[in-house]
Amino acid sequence: MGNSKSFAGLTEDLLEEYIIFTYLSKSEILHLYKTFGQIEARGQLSDLNFRFPYDAIESLFPQLKYNPFRDRIFTVFSSQKDGRMSFEDVLDLCSAMSEKCPDNVKAAWAFHIFDFDEDGFVGEEDLKMVVSRLTEGPDMCLTEVEQKHIVDTLFEQMDLEASGKITAQEFIHAVGKMSEFPQSFSFRL
Repeated sequence: MGNSKSFAGLTEDLLEEYIIFTYLSKSEILHLYKTFGQIEARGQLSDLNFRFPYDAIESLFPQLKYNPFRDRIFTVFSSQKDGRMSFEDVLDLCSAMSEKCPDNVKAAWAFHIFDFDEDGFVGEEDLKMVVSRLTEGPDMCLTEVEQKHIVDTLFEQMDLEASGKITAQEFIHAVGKMSEFPQSFSFRL
């Protein structure tokens, strides 16, 4: 107890801190730490700040491999925006994707993922990217007119101030009305 180590690099005190500041349980955090150990090379996991490349992280989470937004997910959750993620970055990601994470917190993270140009708003080009990524593939190809109709409809429903861009508050409000959103923005460890 006290300062004893659960795993090399992860003290009981740090584990308790992670439990307090995430929506993850002790067993989920320990599971993630063990899973992270699978990509460890030369003792890097003893340094919880070591940054692993996205492809190494993706290999541990098959639920992200085919996600059309995986590049944005990695970018948004990477604290350094350097093409790499630390153990704590992955904890933040898994916490946001946890079934225990409140819907409004999930929606706030989704807003950042969908804000492709990172200007603090979801604009028309951002929504075009969302629609395009969601409808990729041979069975889902939409015409430009169909995509524009979807984007226009989304703006009509979400842009409450009619400003031509969707604020974080508008996005969170709109997503809060979508009953399927919490399940679509979740994965199990």
